[in-house]
Amino acid sequence: MRPSRKALLFAFGLLSILALTTHAPAVRAGSNDILFAADLSDDEQSTPTYSKGKGRAEIVLERETLRITWTVTFQDLSSPPIEVGLYGPENVGANAGMLIDFSGNGLKSPIKGSAILSDGQLQYLITGRVYVNITSQKWKAGELRGQLRRQPRP
Repeated sequence: MRPSRKALLFAFGLLSILALTTHAPAVRAGSNDILFAADLSDDEQSTPTYSKGKGRAEIVLERETLRITWTVTFQDLSSPPIEVGLYGPENVGANAGMLIDFSGNGLKSPIKGSAILSDGQLQYLITGRVYVNITSQKWKAGELRGQLRRQPRP
């Protein structure tokens, strides 16, 4: 049995679309990035700090290179900051060790930088098991903290 003219035209059209999409230009760099963010406050610290400080951490993960780029802003700390970093693996309320020190370029808001993640660090990040912590002279275990969560694309 021969295929109908309609079926042949449909198949030809489908093949044409597939050919065009496989030869389409590569996706623009950055379109595959994953965004993470956390509001930083004293609420998530495992030891109460009663800080009036507030902050925000924003991280962009480049999927192809595993490079993260961060911007951390803060204000109204009770004393000067002594360290800012990415900590894990841990869930809200428990403490973990530092994975990446964010304070290499100074401790004035905003803090910006980048680093390449290991495979383990990547797993912690995408499963929500890392947090950003700001320690200060008064609160050496941490004054402001926020668990990083994946954000929807704008």
